[in-house]
Amino acid sequence: MDHTLGVGQRGRLSAGLQAWLAEVGAATDFADAQGWLERLGGVHVAKETVRAQAERQGAALEAVEQTASTQVERTRESALPVDAAPGHLLVETDGVMVRYRETGWHEVKIGLVAGWADGALAAPSYVAAREGAAAFGDRLLAEAARRGALEIVGWEGGRTGAGLAVLRDVLVLADGARWIWTLAAEHFGARRELVDCYHASEHLWTVARLLESEGTAVAATWGAARCHELRHDGVALVRTALRAARATTAEGRKVLRRERAYFRTNAARMDYPAAKAAGLPIGSGAVESLARHLVQLRLKRPGARWSRAGAQAILTLRAHLQSGRPLPGCAQPPGPTATPRAA
Repeated sequence: MDHTLGVGQRGRLSAGLQAWLAEVGAATDFADAQGWLERLGGVHVAKETVRAQAERQGAALEAVEQTASTQVERTRESALPVDAAPGHLLVETDGVMVRYRETGWHEVKIGLVAGWADGALAAPSYVAAREGAAAFGDRLLAEAARRGALEIVGWEGGRTGAGLAVLRDVLVLADGARWIWTLAAEHFGARRELVDCYHASEHLWTVARLLESEGTAVAATWGAARCHELRHDGVALVRTALRAARATTAEGRKVLRRERAYFRTNAARMDYPAAKAAGLPIGSGAVESLARHLVQLRLKRPGARWSRAGAQAILTLRAHLQSGRPLPGCAQPPGPTATPRAA
């Protein structure tokens, strides 16, 4: 019976039950998970058992990710079997705040790697971690490599002599945070960088609100016109309008200088007409919603405060499961032809 159920020596949980505990512990509060298992599966386990199993398996997956990140950074090849995303490769990243037990609120960085085919997101996969930009860059690169980012798609150069490998094109889509573009420059060769159009529009509405002293209707008309120009004509007309805009207060002039600098710095990342003509997305809604369904729905429940190790284990486990990847080693019990253990 132990062999059939996949129960190890001196073990009390079958392989299938370990997978259940990990999945329900990743999906909902440990106490709720205990109740669901008992009501739907007729299996009674302690809340602490759910927590221990979910965090154990999340920690094991985290160790694999850490090893893969180090290996990819060293070899520039995927450390795991490549599961290439279809269509154009898309990378998005963002951050979301989580409350920790001892140190309060900290940013958890989240990343999405997916294909973009026929105008839709295809086969997305995810990573999430509370760590610095450099470490998260290595983690995101490892996942992008697993999805085909480092595959050689051609060669440049003459027929003889050394050639230059051409990697798959990558679209990096995000808000204007500097660390994201630094990450992209360090890790991706052939890439297109694009600021999320809706983030850019929010900056335009910030300027529009400075004009409300001339009347709400004037401000609304200005904001709508600039957003339309940005989306359909590109950033040049918007920058001209920003140079012509005037603020009546010292604080307003400071905001205006900041917003002009934002559009000047990111001008090359705001070619939305070209992106649309190429059939590419111009909004990072996928990673925005990821912040909610990957992190907030589980780690920001009422009263939740996490240890750093526990939060990372659950983050990694949730990212793995929501990427549609099976749990290694415990998703299925061993087959009937396997050699049984000695008594």
